[in-house]
Amino acid sequence: MTNNEIAVQRNGAVREQTEQAAERYTIPNADIIETPEAYLLLVDMPGASKDEIAVKIERNELSIRAALPSHHDRDSKIIYRELQSAGYVRTFALGDGVDRNNVDAHFDLGVLTLKLFKSETMRPREITIN
Repeated sequence: MTNNEIAVQRNGAVREQTEQAAERYTIPNADIIETPEAYLLLVDMPGASKDEIAVKIERNELSIRAALPSHHDRDSKIIYRELQSAGYVRTFALGDGVDRNNVDAHFDLGVLTLKLFKSETMRPREITIN
């Protein structure tokens, strides 16, 4: 990106060690769209539910995390598996042009949309000529 306000990483899978056990996560695909007043971050998270998604901004980092339910009952026997029960984890580095106190979040049809408003100094403004 040319403005360096939101930095992204490539797709892939990550493993994270937790207190319970190693958990598998997938890095969801994302689009970033710039408007005059904000950056729209669209994150593809099929299978996730709104209640399981956690979005956090800490210092210069935006993190998104979601757990996914298992596709099978613990008492059942898996004969063949292609569907993974991996959760989602994705982080973005934020520049100074993003207002960390003014973010809207919406989740619909498996897509998380975050509207990250620009800092007042980054917004275009018209100058009146006297």
